[in-house]
Amino acid sequence: MPSPLNEKQKAIASLFISTLIWGISFPMIKVALYDVDPLLFVCVRFILASLLVIAYLLFTRRPVRRLLRGRVLWILGITNGVGFAMETYGMSFTTASKASLLVNVNVVFMAIFSSLLLGERLNTRGKLGILVGLLGVFLTTTGGDLSVLSSGSAIGDAIIFAGGIIWAYSMIYNKKAATQEGLTPMEVTESMILTSTVALLPFLPFSSFKFELNPLSISAMVYVALLCTIVAFFLFYKALQKLTVVNSGMVMLFEIVIAIGVSFLFLGETLLPVGVFGGVLIAIGILLVS
Repeated sequence: MPSPLNEKQKAIASLFISTLIWGISFPMIKVALYDVDPLLFVCVRFILASLLVIAYLLFTRRPVRRLLRGRVLWILGITNGVGFAMETYGMSFTTASKASLLVNVNVVFMAIFSSLLLGERLNTRGKLGILVGLLGVFLTTTGGDLSVLSSGSAIGDAIIFAGGIIWAYSMIYNKKAATQEGLTPMEVTESMILTSTVALLPFLPFSSFKFELNPLSISAMVYVALLCTIVAFFLFYKALQKLTVVNSGMVMLFEIVIAIGVSFLFLGETLLPVGVFGGVLIAIGILLVS
């Protein structure tokens, strides 16, 4: 008879499910952005999730005020909201496969911020990993050709990459919110959704408000609002209580595999050989840092 899972194994299993949900979201969002303005998409995503959270709080007669108190919760919400805005906007210029690589290179920057803000030492191996990872990002986004830096795809890649760095900074506050604020994983999820929605609202006026209603755009919106924003983040915060920031990022690398696999099967996306090599360097860099 197999032994029951220990707490760390349960945390890894929860994070694995989150990663699976998030990995599938990359090609789904990419398809939806053909019919929906990216800034409108991300704002509606969080507004819908917030309405569900508020309805749940009213039904359970729980106060909202506790979820909106404290510097940690607001920094988490603002950085998370800005990161999502940059990722979604950038994806309108580039592929879902490259977006997943550029977002998840934030594990490298998690190590940097952990060193600077949490006092975790970064050894020589970690510094080497950062350099290797950044080289991988360069090859993945440019294919080794500097002339593409002026193209729309490169601009989208740069926006997503910058969003990934913001998320890496946000991860420090994700960890603090999950372990130091006296909140349950569900309460952290609720707080993150509400504060992220507030942070995203200033982006709404810059949207073209294009939203073509069809089965794909509606199903993508429901998927990201319900599964990606509520269910996956709840499992993520539950796991983060037991795992370190960088170890969580390591498990989340599976997101890249899912995103590239689904994008290949349903969108026909492929990476050039140089891009594949860049992806390998990103993975090596992350392993060195971890």
